[in-house]
Amino acid sequence: MKLPVEGQRVHKVLLDFDLTIEFDSGATVAFSEVVVDDLVVDEDNQFEGLRAFAMLLGLVCDDAEFDESGVLRLTFDGRTRIVAHPRPEVESWEFCAADGSTVLCGAEGTVESWPAPPHRSDDVSTRECLPSIGATVVRISTGDDASVEFSDGTCLNFDLPLDAGYLVLRESVTASSDAGGDWVVELSSGHVIFYRPRTT
Repeated sequence: MKLPVEGQRVHKVLLDFDLTIEFDSGATVAFSEVVVDDLVVDEDNQFEGLRAFAMLLGLVCDDAEFDESGVLRLTFDGRTRIVAHPRPEVESWEFCAADGSTVLCGAEGTVESWPAPPHRSDDVSTRECLPSIGATVVRISTGDDASVEFSDGTCLNFDLPLDAGYLVLRESVTASSDAGGDWVVELSSGHVIFYRPRTT
């Protein structure tokens, strides 16, 4: 069975609790465990997986199909291959179309699908603003509209160097200030983000 992302370009890669590919259409595929070429990515090496997924930015999906056992295979520009196998106790992958319809591979490979909700409410978007003290970094993304998102609904719109991801994701804000128009955000890991806001 096919996922309707063939011919679509990868425009963003996200990391929160899963690794997610977002396509130009707004459709997403999220993975809890996945093989990118020969690299197995799971909870233990998500940042390495984020770097591998970043190589997909701008590539077009040639093929996206899953079988009855729940194995999902995606191919990009005829070369990069992603394979997600079912996991014994948790979801392996989840596809969400731009309209909200969903296909999910649950534990042991059980594939389920749901139609788009009749009255879909768009997600509350984040706003560019200094994060509050104690807010946690809940998501980092790279690609088009890259950002660092916080638990208080704020975000900083920039492409975080991927090597710094482990110093940022899931870390709490210990200090944030406006230094003459530039923002300074200190995290519990000791990492400091210097940021020039796009909006005022």
